[in-house]
Amino acid sequence: MKSMWMVDPLSESFASHRHVCEQLGAAVIAMDTTLRIRIWNAAASKLFGAEAPSMIGTSAVHVFPVTSRDTAERVLLQALDTGETMDFEFCQRDTHGQDRTFLVIVAAVRSDSGECVGVSMCIRDITQRIDLLEQVGRNKKMVALGQLAGAIAHYFNNILGGMITGVDYARERDDPAFTGKTLQSVSKGLTRASALVKGLSAFSQGDPGAEDLSDYTEILADLADEADRECHALGIHFTFHAPQLPALPVPRSPVRTILRNILQNAVEATPKGGEVTMDVTLSDEWMETRVTDTGCGLDEEAKSRLFEPLWSTKGGLESGTADVKGLGLAIAYGLAKFLGGTIEANSEVGKGSCFAVRL
Repeated sequence: MKSMWMVDPLSESFASHRHVCEQLGAAVIAMDTTLRIRIWNAAASKLFGAEAPSMIGTSAVHVFPVTSRDTAERVLLQALDTGETMDFEFCQRDTHGQDRTFLVIVAAVRSDSGECVGVSMCIRDITQRIDLLEQVGRNKKMVALGQLAGAIAHYFNNILGGMITGVDYARERDDPAFTGKTLQSVSKGLTRASALVKGLSAFSQGDPGAEDLSDYTEILADLADEADRECHALGIHFTFHAPQLPALPVPRSPVRTILRNILQNAVEATPKGGEVTMDVTLSDEWMETRVTDTGCGLDEEAKSRLFEPLWSTKGGLESGTADVKGLGLAIAYGLAKFLGGTIEANSEVGKGSCFAVRL
């Protein structure tokens, strides 16, 4: 397949690079300021199945699939207008009917005098890269699921093992008083197991049963009072900043759970004499609540696992209480996602952390 290089101001600016462009493994297409094609290399002919003579002088926008033309035109015009280097992706089926994904890098072309004389595109097939990234993602998910299954099994084994031992011992003793204590222990174990199941359900699906609405300001005030009392008892300074908010009805139970878990995490991470701050801002689209602490902070590995169920920086799985260790942030994340919100975490070792909850 032959390419064509027209002798005009644009192609002359490419003359010294002709052989380089011809032998690139990526499609190279250059246009004038009206987005008419002036340069079309061999890789472009192979990619789009069209020879250069039939493409020179035509609109570059029309080489793309119909669904991608608006995006292509917008990016090309913006590159001409601003001189920025930009990129976008599009999908197209090959001759075998397989979907392929392509990356387009767009850059303005300038003459020696600095005048913008056109725009260029370099197009590469990134299908294999995307497939590889998806495979890596699937592998990570499988590893995470395996770790989660192992953690849950470990936790339930601790609970069930204690209950079975207690029940067997009570049967051997035939002591009503001891049997009563055993039943109390079994009840506590079942409560912990129930908390684990509910927490995992909240993480994966949210809490659709919580439909009671309350004013956001009221929820914030209650949580701030609770946090202030807890911080005072631990020798931590707590500060709450919020503007005058309008009446904003929100689902009370999930929103309270999200913010309470975030606050609890901050308090537990902050040493005596440290500070915990809760700031609230309101925009047209979001209510953002930021909880900041002056704790030890988190490294990159810890940040990447913050919202994994049953993972905690406070140690391994223990018997614990009804508030299952390692589920607080996971539950908050799941509930925020269920409500259409987000949670973002920023942390630096030795300086503390900041969690931003957007609802």
